[in-house]
Amino acid sequence: MKRKKFRVFISMLLFAVMLCTVSLPAFAEGEADKSSQVADAGEMASPKEVGSEDMTPVYGDMVTDGQDEIEVDSSSSMFRIVHAVLNVKDGEMSAVLTLSGKGYGKLFPGTGEEAVNAPEDQYIPYVENAEGAYTYEIPVEALDKKISCAAWSIKKEKWYDRDLVFKAESLPEGAAD
Repeated sequence: MKRKKFRVFISMLLFAVMLCTVSLPAFAEGEADKSSQVADAGEMASPKEVGSEDMTPVYGDMVTDGQDEIEVDSSSSMFRIVHAVLNVKDGEMSAVLTLSGKGYGKLFPGTGEEAVNAPEDQYIPYVENAEGAYTYEIPVEALDKKISCAAWSIKKEKWYDRDLVFKAESLPEGAAD
C-alpha cells in the first residue's frame, strides 16, 4: 500500500514538473510579447515637434460649455487628423477626432508602454461615421498642452506613440478665457 501511494505521489510530482516546464516559458513569452507590441523609433516616421515650451495650458474650466471645431497638431504624418470637435461640459473636455485613414483600430490616452499594461476597457475603439471614416472620442486634459496618445496599428499590431496639441487659438472668439 505504501508503494502504491509513493507511485501516485511520484506521478503527481512528475505531472506538476511537466506542467511548469510547459507553462512557464509560455508565460515568459507573453510578457516579452507585450514590449514587442510597442513600436520603437526605427519603426516610426520621424516625429515632428508639436507645441512649444512657452504654451500656457487652457483647462476645461476656462472654456465655455458646448461644441466647437478645433485644430489639432499631431507629431506624426501617419496620424493625420482631418476634423476635430471639442466637447466641453462642466469643465470636462473631450474631442472627437476624425482621421484621414482606417489604419488604427483603437487609441489610448497615454504612451504605448502604458497601453500594453492597461486593461482593454481603457482603450478607445473607433466609431465609423456616416461617411465611413474612423472617429475616436478622446479625453482632453488641456488645450495648448502636449498630450500623449498611443495608436494601435491594425496592420502592424503595435502601439505607436503620438503627441497631440489642441490649439485654443482655433476656437471661436470668446470660447476660451
